[in-house]
Amino acid sequence: MAASSHSRLASPTGRLLAGVLFTLVVIGAYAWYTLHSVQRVRQVQTDIIDQNRKASLQLIRIQSDLNALALAMRDMLDNLDGYPLSAWSGQLDRIRDNLDDAIRRESQLAGARRDAQQTAYLLSSFSQFWAAVEQMNKLAQRGEEKAARELVRQSLLPRQESLSALTARLLVMNNEAEERAAAEIREIYNGIEHNAYLFLALSLVSVLGVGFATIRSNRVLFDRVSELSDQRRELAQELIATQESTFRAVSRDLHDEFGQILTALGAMLKRAGRLAPGEFQEQVREANEVVQESLEKIRGLSQSLQPVILDEQGLAAAVQWYVSVFERQTGIAVAYQGPAADAPEMASAAAIHVFRILQEAMNNIARHARVDQARVSLAITPAALRLEVSDAGGGIPDDYKAGIGLAGMRERAALIGGTLEIGNVNPNGTRVVLTAPIRQTSGGQENG
Repeated sequence: MAASSHSRLASPTGRLLAGVLFTLVVIGAYAWYTLHSVQRVRQVQTDIIDQNRKASLQLIRIQSDLNALALAMRDMLDNLDGYPLSAWSGQLDRIRDNLDDAIRRESQLAGARRDAQQTAYLLSSFSQFWAAVEQMNKLAQRGEEKAARELVRQSLLPRQESLSALTARLLVMNNEAEERAAAEIREIYNGIEHNAYLFLALSLVSVLGVGFATIRSNRVLFDRVSELSDQRRELAQELIATQESTFRAVSRDLHDEFGQILTALGAMLKRAGRLAPGEFQEQVREANEVVQESLEKIRGLSQSLQPVILDEQGLAAAVQWYVSVFERQTGIAVAYQGPAADAPEMASAAAIHVFRILQEAMNNIARHARVDQARVSLAITPAALRLEVSDAGGGIPDDYKAGIGLAGMRERAALIGGTLEIGNVNPNGTRVVLTAPIRQTSGGQENG
C-alpha cells in the first residue's frame, strides 16, 4: 500500500521535461537541416546556375565574335571592294580585343567547374588562330596577297569553324550543368518536403506523448487531491461533531453542576443574610449579588455552548436571542432584521451550523472590527436561507491569512450544502454572507 501510494504521488516533472527536451531536439535538428538545405540551394543557384548563365552569355558573345570574324574573312576572300588584305587589320584587332575580353571573363566564371584540359585547349586554339592571323598580316604587308588569301582559306576559316564548334560544345556543357543543378535543387526541395512531414509526425507524436503524460499525471494528482479533500471533509465533519459533543458536555456540566452549586450557594447566602448580625448583612448581600451575577454568566455561557432555545423555538428565535446577548456583552449595537413570521423552520441538525457561523462572524467583529455598530439579517424562504453579517470597520487586510475560525465557517457551510462569501464592503467594512438550501422541520421531524 505504501509503495502504491508513493508511485501515485511520484512527480511527473522528469517525464514532462524529457518530452519537452525531445521536442526541442527535434525542432532544433529540423531547423538546422532546413537552414543547411536552404544554404545549399543558395550555393547551387549562386555558384552553378547563375555563373553558368553568365558564362553562357560570354560564350554566346564569343560565338557572335567568331561569326563576325567568319564574315570578315569571307569578305577578305571575295575582295568585292578591292581593298588589300592589310586594310582588314584594324577590324581584326577590334574583334581580337573583344574575343580576348570575352574569353577572360568566361574562364573566370567557369573556374574549377570546367576541366583544365578543356580550358587549355580553348586558349591554345585561339592562340594558334591568332598566330595564323599574324602570319597572314605579314604576307599581306609584303604584298603577297595570293598567299595571304590562301592562308585564310586553308587555315583561318577551318580554325574559326573549329573554334565555333568548340564554343557550341561548351554551351551545351553549361546547359547540361544547369540542368543537373536544377535537378539537384529539386532533390533538395523534395528532401525538405519529406523531412517536413517527418518533423510534423515526430512533433505530433511528441506533443501527444507530453499531452497524454500531462493528462495522466493531472488525473492522478486530481484523484489524489479529491481523495485528500474527501478525507479532509470527513475529518472536518468528525471534528465539528466532536466540537458540538464537547460543547454539549461542557454546557451540561456548567448548567447541572456549577449552576446548581451557585444556586445553592445563593440560597445559603440569603439565609445567612437573614441570620447575620447587622454589620455583616451588607457584605452577605454583596456576596449574594456576585453569586447571582456569576450564575447569570454561567447560564449565558451554557446557552452559547448549547442553545436550548434553538431546539425549543427554532433558528430565528435563537439568532434574535444571541444578538441581544452579544449587545449586552460587547456594547456593540446590532441592527437586526429577522425573517417573516410565517417563514419555515430549518432542521435543527443544519440550524446549529448556521448558528455557529453567526457566532464566529460576530466574535470576529468584536475582536477585529473596532466598531460600535453592526448589522445582521436573516431571510428564510421555502427554498433557501440567507444570513448576512456586516460591519463598517477597516475591512480585511490584503496580507490577512485565514485562520481556523474562517476554515470552520466554510466547513460548516459545506456540511449544509451552502456557500459562504467573505469580503470587503465599499467604501470600508466586512461582510459575511451565508446561503444554504432549506431542509424544513415540522413537529421536530425533518422533511426531505
